[in-house]
Amino acid sequence: MSGASSGSLDPKGPSAEAIADLWWLMLGLGVAVFVLFAVLLAVGLFRRRRADEGQPSEKRWIVAGGVVMPLVVLVVVFGATVAAMRALPDESPPGALEIEVIGHQWYFEVRYPEAGITTVGELHLPVGQRVEFHLTSADVIHSFWVPELGGKMDMLPDGVNVLVLQADEPGEWETSCAEFCGLEHATMQLDVVAESPEDFAAWIEQQG
Repeated sequence: MSGASSGSLDPKGPSAEAIADLWWLMLGLGVAVFVLFAVLLAVGLFRRRRADEGQPSEKRWIVAGGVVMPLVVLVVVFGATVAAMRALPDESPPGALEIEVIGHQWYFEVRYPEAGITTVGELHLPVGQRVEFHLTSADVIHSFWVPELGGKMDMLPDGVNVLVLQADEPGEWETSCAEFCGLEHATMQLDVVAESPEDFAAWIEQQG
């Protein structure tokens, strides 16, 4: 199977959308602050002061530019970050699909416990449904990340981490381990397929 990864700035699920919105907000604020200070610097460098004009109030500029503005930006970013964190689902509804993903050096093992199916390097999930991923590792620390669907989470050899994701539309994406895990780390790939519930059920039946 082949596919192209579109990245975290092209979200295909609610978790990824919340993260992308926060990123764009931070980028916009950063650009706005940079432009403002660039303009003020240019004005200060090239503006000629009249002979009868008094000295500017340095204290006022220090308070406004060095205290008030950073404080406003930090408050806005903090509030947006908290809102984005609250938008990330941390639990799935009763009866939701559970998928186990196990990291190996150097491949992903994907298990569907209810169907008794195991795949290697290929993950299928139904569109429009929250899926509960149980993430663990058989050896060293790996990291599971599908940028189009949400944030990353480590896969640990001594425990299970739970990540809830949802795809809002069909698609195929290629992703890889997001934690350096050995010499063949770059070859640890995972093909992710989000498909309609009907197509997903047909795939499960075909695999069985």
